Amino acid sequence: MIDGRQRPKRGALRMRDSSILQEVKDRSAHHAMVGASDAIGLVYVSTDESFDIPYPEVEAIQRRALKERFRELAPKIEPLKRLADRQRIVELDSLDAAAPLLFDHSLYKSYPLALLEQNRFDRLTEWLNRLTSHDLSGIDVSKCETIDGWLDTIEAHSALVCSHSGGTTGKLSFVPRSRVEMPQLVKSQLKWFNGYRGEYGTDLEREPEKLPMFIPGYKKGRYILQQVLDVAVPLIAGSDDQYYAAYPGAMSADMQSLAGRLAAAETKGELGQLQLNPALKARREEFVRFRERQPEYMRAYFDNMVDNFKGRRVFIGGPWTIHLDTAIAGEQRGVSGLFAPNSVMITGGGQKGRVFPPDWYERICRFYGVPEIRAGYGMTEMIGYMQECRSHRYHPWPHTVPYLLSPHDGTVLPRVGRKTGRFAFMDLVAETYWGGLITGDEVTMVWDDPCECGRQGPWIDPPIRRFGEIRGSDDKISCAGTQDAHDKALEYMKSV
Repeated sequence: MIDGRQRPKRGALRMRDSSILQEVKDRSAHHAMVGASDAIGLVYVSTDESFDIPYPEVEAIQRRALKERFRELAPKIEPLKRLADRQRIVELDSLDAAAPLLFDHSLYKSYPLALLEQNRFDRLTEWLNRLTSHDLSGIDVSKCETIDGWLDTIEAHSALVCSHSGGTTGKLSFVPRSRVEMPQLVKSQLKWFNGYRGEYGTDLEREPEKLPMFIPGYKKGRYILQQVLDVAVPLIAGSDDQYYAAYPGAMSADMQSLAGRLAAAETKGELGQLQLNPALKARREEFVRFRERQPEYMRAYFDNMVDNFKGRRVFIGGPWTIHLDTAIAGEQRGVSGLFAPNSVMITGGGQKGRVFPPDWYERICRFYGVPEIRAGYGMTEMIGYMQECRSHRYHPWPHTVPYLLSPHDGTVLPRVGRKTGRFAFMDLVAETYWGGLITGDEVTMVWDDPCECGRQGPWIDPPIRRFGEIRGSDDKISCAGTQDAHDKALEYMKSV
């Protein structure tokens, strides 16, 4: 493990770094022989073995890892230390003992928006530095004028490889992942494709055939899928020449931030009050031109699939919404059964507030020519999206400790029976930032009734709903330990 307070060498990571894939390969081979004895080992054993381990054994590994993570990170992650100090927590002896220390889901976007509007990337760096065990204090960001430029500078002078959210609420969340977590991130996503005990899927790490890759968006960027696939291109497609994305270039964090803020301001009737970074104003025409050309880009992407890859086995990624739009466009052109039935697909993301037709799933499958599509449940802050099993339930990976909190008072619910509440989790393979998070999702968790698919451990029974949709805009977490401690942590993060 990297000593988080030692400055990493300049340029510690470039995403297309073969050493990440080599580390994944080496660790997988090692744990295939020795098995899973710690949280990191839980990532590198096979999918079958991951879910065949009796869950009491998994929980024993989780307890040891949780205690170790807290001891290592509490002195280095300031919001975590403040939460622990205010609640007089000095040791974690059980899984539930960590519940008061799970971060509010808004913490990763708790920076004042004025820092972006005023180009105060020095203060934004101070804010980010509080969330990681890596030392960012010596990085000069005085010449940064955009979010993209700021993240480029941070990543060029540290081991961080930040992921950001879509910014649909008006602000981007920045998750301070680093090179330390990248092999686990890549491995968990690759493992997601493995079908458990004969379920739909394939082992991409042992796949003898290179698959052309199709992504109905940008091929590069700081979303988790973009980060993982950028590393995994040699493994899946062989080369960039076989990686096809709808849009040229890399997805801009600035564009995502602007789109989210515009949507939020429009909803509140505050468009006239929106303040923009001057550097963003200078790029306005660039963004406008891109929006105008989006239909053209999507047509070219669609034509390439239909004209050059019909009947072939391919790899396809992207959210449900875009897959549905693509299927509808295909129907209008009389296209169906586009790819080989054993093509590999990854999808998720929900319906994003849209009303889908009743037969939407069947239409997507019919257009692409695949018998079924596996979805996943997860979020930017989570390493390893949950697998959807043949019974259409979601199964947390063993390296993730799931929690369910009462929707009434935020207390942790007993880990027995069938419960509905707010989903939270502790990501035990996060070694340089605190992996505990309280989400904005209402889920139903089944703890001790085995799923028909045969996987060990608890599972989530859909549907999954956002508390913001259930309660309107009020999504305040009642408490998690004590609400006061969380409020103080959030206020502290804003005091930059």
